[in-house]
Amino acid sequence: YEEQYTEFELGDIDETYATKNIQKEDMDKYMKERERTKKYDMLAREEEHEMDREEKPDEILEMIKKGEDPNQEAFGPWGECTIKVDRVQKVERGGTTVRYRALVIGGNGNGAAGFGIGKALSPNESIIKACKHCKRNVFYIDRYLGSGLTYDLAGKHNSCRVRIRAVSPDYGLHGHPLVCEILKYAGISDATSKSHGNRNPYNVVYATFKALMTHESLEEIAMKRGVKLINLQRGRRLGV
Repeated sequence: YEEQYTEFELGDIDETYATKNIQKEDMDKYMKERERTKKYDMLAREEEHEMDREEKPDEILEMIKKGEDPNQEAFGPWGECTIKVDRVQKVERGGTTVRYRALVIGGNGNGAAGFGIGKALSPNESIIKACKHCKRNVFYIDRYLGSGLTYDLAGKHNSCRVRIRAVSPDYGLHGHPLVCEILKYAGISDATSKSHGNRNPYNVVYATFKALMTHESLEEIAMKRGVKLINLQRGRRLGV
């Protein structure tokens, strides 16, 4: 058996010839048609809305990398201040356990403020815990003209009593330093405060926030009374 070889003359190769990927062209046409008909497809639009509502893990990771708390309830430039760090101990059967307790207040200066208490084995860890608790323990206050109070407030915790008086605009903050610091973080810049009884920082902070929680705006008061809120000049014209 002898193999016979045949030589073929291929000639010159045409360099202008390019292969076509038919599968890729069909896929591109399909994707263009899908994008064109997507706005008419109600199911696809509902899926997009559901994806928008879901939390995006990438944004949460970016917030954690920047040092921001994704669970913070009050958005804005948040500020914090450490009021006191105590060394506490608990006597148990096995011995005495020494821990540290921190008190922190904070706010965004725009009607939101809070406080937090944290305990840990070291002072720095207790402050970090207190800061996390502060961002989750937020109270919202409706301010009068963006800087003051509608009426006088009073709060009591244990034997500590705190009174916050409403003053005229551009008056400033006067009175107990700790109460003024809380009001500053809450965005209240015109008020006078006075504390009576036991002036323990913990009692003062609790009593101050209890007083702020009793504050109501003019709109809320008018809604409760069932009347319409008008200014004094219009009231004089109407003869009210």
